[in-house]
Amino acid sequence: MKSSNEDLDSRGFLVEGEEIAFVNLHNYQKLELLRSSIPKERSLGARLAKSIGEPSVSELIEALKVEKKLYPKIEICNTLVGFGEISIKPLIENLGQIGNNQHKDIPTKAFEKDSYPLPRDIAARTLAYIGKDALPDLLKVLVEDDFSKLSEAIDAVGFICFYNYQLDIYCKLIACYKSNIGNDLIRWKLVRAMSGFPESLEFLMEQRAICVDLAIKQEIDRSIRLINKRNDSNGVHSISQ
Repeated sequence: MKSSNEDLDSRGFLVEGEEIAFVNLHNYQKLELLRSSIPKERSLGARLAKSIGEPSVSELIEALKVEKKLYPKIEICNTLVGFGEISIKPLIENLGQIGNNQHKDIPTKAFEKDSYPLPRDIAARTLAYIGKDALPDLLKVLVEDDFSKLSEAIDAVGFICFYNYQLDIYCKLIACYKSNIGNDLIRWKLVRAMSGFPESLEFLMEQRAICVDLAIKQEIDRSIRLINKRNDSNGVHSISQ
C-alpha cells in the first residue's frame, strides 16, 4: 500500500527538484531549516546544505543526533556522503553517539543472509556509504581504547571491504582481534568483518576449533561459508569446516 501524501509529509518526504525554488536562500537560512518543527523543511535544509559544503557538516551531524523522522535522516546522510572526505573525521568523532540501535551485546539470532549487514550506527552507516576513502581514518580507531567507537568502526570497515576488497587491512583486523581477546562483542564483529578477506580462512578455522561461545562460532561459520562461496565462484578450492 502506498503512503498517502499526508503520511509522507509527516515523515519529511521531499520530491526531487523541489529544493530548486529555495536555492537563493542565504546559507544561514538554509541551516535554520534543519531546526524547523516541520519535517519536510528539515529535509529541505539538508538538501540545500549541499551548496554550503564544509561549514554545514557540524550542523548536519548535530541535526542527525536529534532527528526522529525517516526522510530528513536520509537527506542528511545523503548530503554528508556527497561531501565525502570533509565528512569523514567529524563522523568518526561521532561513532556510537547517533541513534540507540547499536549492538550492545551479541544477538542471539544469527544473521543468515549472504550480504553484509548495514551498520546500525548512523555515523558508521554513513561512513560505509562514503566507502574506501574513509578507511585510513577508520583504521586509526582500531588501535584506540574507545570501545563504543571501535565497535562501530569495525562495522564500517567490514562493510566497505566486503564489497570492495582492500589489501593490507586483514592484518589490522587480526591485530585488533588479539588486542581485544577478552571482549566478546568486538571479537564477534571482527570475525564478521573477516568474511570479506579470503586470507582470513585459516585464522577463522583455528578460532572455530577453540571457540566456546556459540554466537561467535555461528558468525565464524558464516564468514567461512561466505569466503568459500566467493572462492568457488572464482574457481579457488574451498576449505571444508
